[in-house]
Amino acid sequence: MRVGRLLALAAVVVATSACYHQVIQTGRTPGTTVVDKPFAMSFIYGLVPVTPIDVSAQCRTGIATVVTEMSVVNALVHIVTFGIVSPRHVTVTCAAGAGSRSGTEFYVARDASPEERSAVLALAAEESARTQQPVVIRF
Repeated sequence: MRVGRLLALAAVVVATSACYHQVIQTGRTPGTTVVDKPFAMSFIYGLVPVTPIDVSAQCRTGIATVVTEMSVVNALVHIVTFGIVSPRHVTVTCAAGAGSRSGTEFYVARDASPEERSAVLALAAEESARTQQPVVIRF
């Protein structure tokens, strides 16, 4: 009976301490500069968020990709501290160059009617599907 309770508790701990992986892509071509922060600290189950990471000095041409994950080591720290400390592993890949943003830009006038906005959005979606590249829509 006691072993069953212990196994149930272990299953709950494993199920609630899952690792995750989140990728944000900006549409820019990735460069060779990578900023790696293996312990970006968050606290109280993530309620106190990670302090913003300033990579403007390293990524002068912008950011191509941001990867946020909870590695196995991060998860162990999270479990051992009962969630009080919740570190994240953040990796930022800088963009290759100033002109590296791929895709076409579409402009929507500030005073555009809903029909005009819809038409521009439809054109942008068609262009993105045709070229398999991201597009930029400016309002």
